[in-house]
Amino acid sequence: MKLSSALTAGFILATAFAGVAHASGIPLATEWDMARDGGRILNAAVVLGAIAYLVVHFGGPVFRKRAEDIASKIDALETAKRDAANKLKEYEERLAKIETEANRLKAEARAEGDLIKNQIIEQAELAARRILEKAHEQIELEGVKARERLMTEAFAQALAVAEEILKKNIRPEDHKRLIKSQIASMEKVN
Repeated sequence: MKLSSALTAGFILATAFAGVAHASGIPLATEWDMARDGGRILNAAVVLGAIAYLVVHFGGPVFRKRAEDIASKIDALETAKRDAANKLKEYEERLAKIETEANRLKAEARAEGDLIKNQIIEQAELAARRILEKAHEQIELEGVKARERLMTEAFAQALAVAEEILKKNIRPEDHKRLIKSQIASMEKVN
């Protein structure tokens, strides 16, 4: 099979050379001459055989080496593709974990914020209750003080009015009798 390929290639080259010879002004033969044409065919076959031998003998290993290089590169690319797919999967898993963790942290922060907010509200309500209690105590205390002042002032006013009334209505003998009665009651107590 290799020989027929080589002969076909030789025939194509011979035809091409004939076209070149005609174009350059070399006269073409119109009849078949065994010595001339057979020699040319034999010469072309030898040259083409030598070329085919060189291509097969030396080109085969080169082409095989090149094919092996290409195959190894394809294998390396397939391996790199698998590695990249694995890395992509790994990164996607990591990203999913990170997103899950971020959502968990957000939920924790939200819950902690709600807890802190509720604690602040409770503390504020407690402080407000204490302030109201102190205000009620203060109001009550001020009310007691005001009642005491009013009573003291009322007592002082009543005493002043009573003194005025007594000064107008008591005669000197009533005065003496009251003093004696007061001294007697003090003696009974002591």
